[in-house]
Amino acid sequence: MVIAMQSECNVVETIIVEGRFLSNSKVSPSSFFVAPLIKPFIKPCCFRRIIMKISQVAAQLYTLRDQCKTEADIAFSLERVRKIGYQAVQASGLGPISEDRLLQLCRDNGLTLCATHESLSSLLDTPDQIIERLHKLGCKHTALGSPGGVDLGSREGVMDYCRRVDEAAQKFAAAGISLSHHNHHFEFRKLGDKPVLQLILENTRHLTFEIDTYWVQYGGANPESFVKLAAGRLPLLHLKDYAIGADNTPDFAEIGSGNLEFPAIIAAAKQSGCEWFIVEQDTTPADPFDSLQISFNYIRDHLCA
Repeated sequence: MVIAMQSECNVVETIIVEGRFLSNSKVSPSSFFVAPLIKPFIKPCCFRRIIMKISQVAAQLYTLRDQCKTEADIAFSLERVRKIGYQAVQASGLGPISEDRLLQLCRDNGLTLCATHESLSSLLDTPDQIIERLHKLGCKHTALGSPGGVDLGSREGVMDYCRRVDEAAQKFAAAGISLSHHNHHFEFRKLGDKPVLQLILENTRHLTFEIDTYWVQYGGANPESFVKLAAGRLPLLHLKDYAIGADNTPDFAEIGSGNLEFPAIIAAAKQSGCEWFIVEQDTTPADPFDSLQISFNYIRDHLCA
């Protein structure tokens, strides 16, 4: 069922009001609350007062992990990323490279290293080493890419995770570094009457959040709502569009090519205090550099001051 609505910007929006559960999810449909998929037609100027600056837009190098396996690969990829127009990157999925060399390559290309991804074991077991490395890189933010091996399927498991990761986040905060939880879809399984991600938010004080827009939607929730829920604790936002393919399955998409309402999401993120807007695409239809270019062009032309 499709309804045409008139927005405050005097633009007709087409809203899909019938949601459908994503059949390839590994979590029971009954565990999710389903958000509708929306593709609005919005004039970019409507959000000009509260949108991001192009200098706040970064490329997540995990998108280029197959192009960053060696030091020479990383040097080439950083140069390409800067030529696209990005002024910052997030380090994740890189091959072997020293902190000094990575920092020099970023400086040579005029790139800010805005954040990294780290494993849970390194964050919990060797936090001093991670803090030292981040200080050397001049990087003020890091995130847990995925809490692999953690039991987030029970309340006891979630509470244990909250306790351990919040203790680590407190140590990082004392060193001037934010430690964020990066979500996937499984954090939107409900335990009782709340999704796991909300429980993590409510049961931590020092932990910050790196909301991933695609995975929020995949989990059946609303990205804008969770961006608002993380207000004051949202230094990083992963911009990742969500499209439905010809076979009716969800897929990663370049920004502006899918169904997510990025003007509203960005506006909410700015109000929530977000510092970095990081473009990530887990898989791409062809050359990942081309996908990063498409996303950058859309952001520059429609979402930035």
